[in-house]
Amino acid sequence: MTFLRTRCAKTMLETKLGNKGKTFKLTDEIVATIVDEKYNKLLGRLDIRIHFDHITTGTPSRAMVREFVAKVYGVDPNLVVVKEILGEYGRGASNAHVHVYESVERMKLLEPKYILKRNGIEV
Repeated sequence: MTFLRTRCAKTMLETKLGNKGKTFKLTDEIVATIVDEKYNKLLGRLDIRIHFDHITTGTPSRAMVREFVAKVYGVDPNLVVVKEILGEYGRGASNAHVHVYESVERMKLLEPKYILKRNGIEV
């Protein structure tokens, strides 16, 4: 019976879901919309897609996106990895792909070293 309870219990990251479709103001010039969020049980991470509108400013930095995601999902910024930020040419908009991990060990095991270096995480 205890086996069933532990298998059905939600993890810490699963409880953080529920921001899909919500819009947040990152700065006065940058608005972020969470397009998609999924919990990957096998890898122990959240996969998040975010759309940024930044008509009057440049593309948001990885550090800015990491801090934003950490604040929205209530996690440590060291568990957040920005995979890519793709700007839409001539439009003042960008799309980001972000992973939020349950532990630093799992993050270092799964993410390539060059991605961790880009995010300022010690390898």
